[in-house]
Amino acid sequence: MEERERSFYVASEVGRLKRVMLHRPGRELERLTIDNKDELLFDDILWVEEAQKEHDAFADLLRDNGVEVVYFRNSFSQVLRDEEIRSCVLDDSLALEALDVPLVQALKKELMDFSPSDLADILISGLTKEEAMAIIGNCRSLVLCVTDATDFLIRPLPNLYFQRDPHAFVKDGVIISVMNFQARRREPLYARYIYEYHPYFQGLKILFGDDKNDDAPYAVEGGDVLVLSENVVAIGISQRTTAGAVQILGRRLAKRVGVHTVLAVDIPKTRSYMHLDTVFTMVDRNAFTIFPGVSKAIRIWKLTYDDDGELLSLSESDDIETSFKDALGLETVRFIETGGGDPVAAARDQWNDGTNTLSIAPGNVVTYRRNVVSNRILRENGIKVLEIRGAELGRGRGGPRCMTMPLLRES
Repeated sequence: MEERERSFYVASEVGRLKRVMLHRPGRELERLTIDNKDELLFDDILWVEEAQKEHDAFADLLRDNGVEVVYFRNSFSQVLRDEEIRSCVLDDSLALEALDVPLVQALKKELMDFSPSDLADILISGLTKEEAMAIIGNCRSLVLCVTDATDFLIRPLPNLYFQRDPHAFVKDGVIISVMNFQARRREPLYARYIYEYHPYFQGLKILFGDDKNDDAPYAVEGGDVLVLSENVVAIGISQRTTAGAVQILGRRLAKRVGVHTVLAVDIPKTRSYMHLDTVFTMVDRNAFTIFPGVSKAIRIWKLTYDDDGELLSLSESDDIETSFKDALGLETVRFIETGGGDPVAAARDQWNDGTNTLSIAPGNVVTYRRNVVSNRILRENGIKVLEIRGAELGRGRGGPRCMTMPLLRES
């Protein structure tokens, strides 16, 4: 297939970005309160209208740089036009909410008649008992008896604007994540329906998430997947991605898309590290931004596979520079430290995702404007930095890379 004909293909972290999937923050973020923010994996409550303005400006910046923007919600609502798919999505979604049979039946009966757009909004922004009863009236449900009016029967998905995590494209395939925390389990469910049934993604290979055994405890999240080249993928072993899942992925990447080398990067299992891309991202063909000290806190294993997915070798290293030079066939590798290596500046910028850069071309990245020191250091190292506002978006603890799922990059 000629590259100009492709709708999706990602074989690099830094190849010119041509097409990306975003999710514009919506009503689901209005559901955050002081009482539920921890359960929903947030440290703070966002000013939603301002977050939307910031996100719109981010999308406009990408378009101004030649990137086509595809929205997750639109894609989801389009597959919900099919009545059979809508029925299956409701069955799968409601099964994850621990509701009783009378309530599930009543909700499904009414929600089946909603427009695809309105149904997509409910499945993303959630549904309280009070809202549900306005739709279905009363029914003989024990769940309704014991819940308060503001309790969620369908929980909101406020993390959905971090599109990197529920899925990860590798060449002409996609990893559909198995999320570690309950609050995010429905996000990859919706993604799977998009990739299986939306005509835009016809021919896409599903690399993970299509097997009944691809489930917890085999957790994997897209923020831990870095596509370094046509033949090398780095995967973090983190708070949210397990070593067992990495081994399964390595086998499938070799068999299905011809990626024969996996660098398994074991990072500390803490929220401040969270995913590999919160402490380490690629900004040029031979340059990476890295949180200071992380190189001393990680271990790396190089796994190589044959065409049949059989493991040929497994070797450990504690030298990140040598590991990446050898795997990528580079003479030199540059590591640009967040905050310029200053521990205070690094800690401040790390809290605001200073390491979580989005490359839109080799040596050309998008970052949050507020990371003043880290942005200056990137420029001093020859990297072009495009800045966006993120005072509200960043409260969710994710940066420009976290908010984007590249669908197509130039080789």
